[in-house]
Amino acid sequence: MSDMNDKPIPGPLRDRAAAWYARLSSDTAEDGDWLAFEVWLAESPHHLRAYEAVEAIWLALDEAPPSAATNVATLRPRPSRRAVWMGAAAASLAVAVGAGLVLQSRTPALQTYETAFGERRVVQLADGSKVTLNGGSRLAVRLGGKERQVFMADAEAVFDVAKDPGRPFVIQAGDRQIRVVGTEFDVLRHQGEVRVTVRRGVVEVRPARKPDAAPIARLVKGQALLHREGKAGDTVHRADPDATMAWTQGQLVFKGETLAHVARTLSRYVHTPIVVAPEAQDLPVTAVLNLGDENTMLDSLSAFLPVQAERQPDSVRLSLRR
Repeated sequence: MSDMNDKPIPGPLRDRAAAWYARLSSDTAEDGDWLAFEVWLAESPHHLRAYEAVEAIWLALDEAPPSAATNVATLRPRPSRRAVWMGAAAASLAVAVGAGLVLQSRTPALQTYETAFGERRVVQLADGSKVTLNGGSRLAVRLGGKERQVFMADAEAVFDVAKDPGRPFVIQAGDRQIRVVGTEFDVLRHQGEVRVTVRRGVVEVRPARKPDAAPIARLVKGQALLHREGKAGDTVHRADPDATMAWTQGQLVFKGETLAHVARTLSRYVHTPIVVAPEAQDLPVTAVLNLGDENTMLDSLSAFLPVQAERQPDSVRLSLRR
């Protein structure tokens, strides 16, 4: 865990964040802009911190009483949060900071959590919520007075959210926003795919760039949503949340999934990419695999199925056993 608020934001990074804020605040912002912004955010947790600081400055200016407004000289209230101010963004920020708007004292600390490949970690948040991170995951958490926020990069986590009706728990996962009050659910964001599986409570999923829109879906226990970032349409289907979350207990559970799907899942837990021969891709798999070293997992898969694992220079190939 690290507190990224310990160091000042470098000027170039602040200016870049200001440009993103201006771009996304415009009514002309398109889906491609939001997707590009997500890529920029995923490059470094410092990018998220800089953007949140920029946003906080403008919120403070919007909420400042008239007496405080005199401290920022020529700054004028914006007509709306989506007004275009491209030319003066960086200069306005400099004036606001110079006028003494010390926003870090107002903004709750942003905490980052990450796990190494193959590691699992349980994080107890200050609000009583629990987050279980799968291996190779990174996310940031900010517990505000009105909203609890999580920003997911490439990650999988199970959230057991403490109930607090006055502070919704909101997760940003690519171009989807997941909102709850108190529940337990799994969120996977990996290689452009977002999956939400609910074990308890109700989970709402909305477009990230339209958080006030009607939910795309309201998921309850035993339901899952699957979305491909940048694509229209989300699919909701029945799911076994215990099977989905079995990784928290050191297992992977498959119930009729294709071998191609199993290979994609296993590739998140082994260092060597797994490929499947064309004739074996649709082979249904019902199995329980214990998470462990690569060879043990592949041997277990071969024991369950009529397949063989062939090691190649840069991958492992699964094919029907001859």
